Amino acid sequence: MRGWWLLLAVLAGAAWGGGADFHALLDEAGMEFQAPQGFEPVPVAPDFVMPYEARYRSRDGALEIRYAIRPIGRIEIDYEDPHNAAPAPNDLFNMLFRALSETLAEGHQVLSRDFPVEVARERFRAGWAAVGVFDLVPGISDRYRQGMLFALHQNDKADAYMLFLTNDLKGQQARIEAAQTSLRFRSFESDIHRPPTPDELKKLPMIPERAGS
Repeated sequence: MRGWWLLLAVLAGAAWGGGADFHALLDEAGMEFQAPQGFEPVPVAPDFVMPYEARYRSRDGALEIRYAIRPIGRIEIDYEDPHNAAPAPNDLFNMLFRALSETLAEGHQVLSRDFPVEVARERFRAGWAAVGVFDLVPGISDRYRQGMLFALHQNDKADAYMLFLTNDLKGQQARIEAAQTSLRFRSFESDIHRPPTPDELKKLPMIPERAGS
């Protein structure tokens, strides 16, 4: 568990601090953004738990969305585990989603699920996507009590997060459904977990057979 918090602290550190340019990160991550209908931009505020680069709120104030983009090339791993090697940035997405959602959740209680591979690809053009719902820990917002976190990942591109804040997740379900694809990858390139093709297998280095085996 300790490794989770070290990794989370790196991603939430001063390298982001809410000061990174959202549109520059979109280009770097190979993503696209379309402001959700009926929402207006809101100034970004400092947030240590989940620094974010863009913030939109519905005109009636009932729903807010915070967007955070983490290009793979910018992820630095400070991982202290004497029993295991540091994981590769492309392999952190599930661990970081669990750690982030549990940090945002009161009592670390999160109801979450991964999207089926085909849904992640069709809806977000992502190799992997997940969603979690929870009551917010105090300090995340003085306006909202409930959160829904969407996490997206594509190898060699980025991890990205959309945090929906509201006081009525059930009542805002239709608007969340409409706005959840406001951030997605521009194109789909490859699955996260897939067996190598026959052509790729031919290019893999082979272990020489020992004499007499």
